[in-house]
Amino acid sequence: MTDQGQIPTILDIQDKALLLPGRPQFWTSHHMAEFYETTPQIVMRQFRRHPDRFPPDFCFELREDELAVLVERSVLPTRLNRGIMVGFSRPGALALSGVLKTPVADAVSVQIVRAIVAMEEAAIADARSMVARLHVEAQRKKPIYGYITLSMQAGLSIEQMHRGASYPRWKLEQAAREMLAMRLIDRLPEGMQKGLFDV
Repeated sequence: MTDQGQIPTILDIQDKALLLPGRPQFWTSHHMAEFYETTPQIVMRQFRRHPDRFPPDFCFELREDELAVLVERSVLPTRLNRGIMVGFSRPGALALSGVLKTPVADAVSVQIVRAIVAMEEAAIADARSMVARLHVEAQRKKPIYGYITLSMQAGLSIEQMHRGASYPRWKLEQAAREMLAMRLIDRLPEGMQKGLFDV
């Protein structure tokens, strides 16, 4: 956040999101207190008072080894009160707005929703980009994949592919099944029967 009394920006919220092995993305109770302009003690009090609002996938206690990692990464101060600290996952961060009665709670929850949506959109875009790169790489490594992709885009059957290529039909069919398994294509070429293990 910038100055006291200002709503955190989407970037502020995203920058404080943490990842630890075996945990969903989360923010600490200290981060939540900062966002909602309250104290970590009040955040923890509300967490304890409303256990039904914070199931384990919404909120979880951080173990000593996890706290040590966060201190090592300079996410938490070294002179931290070693009481219980919790991590709030995305749904938990939103659920907190329903129990905190600070003047900025509603505005902060809106910003948290915006930050979460932006993070999810970025993750989807990254995944799509990675899949596209994998498709290109697979087709570059195996020219037969490129041939099958272009032939299917042209609407050719497996028989037409066979007649127009130097590949034997069995090799075309094998490659098409591999491509289907890797989700490089969404269906087998026309004229091929689905095998026992085809998706």
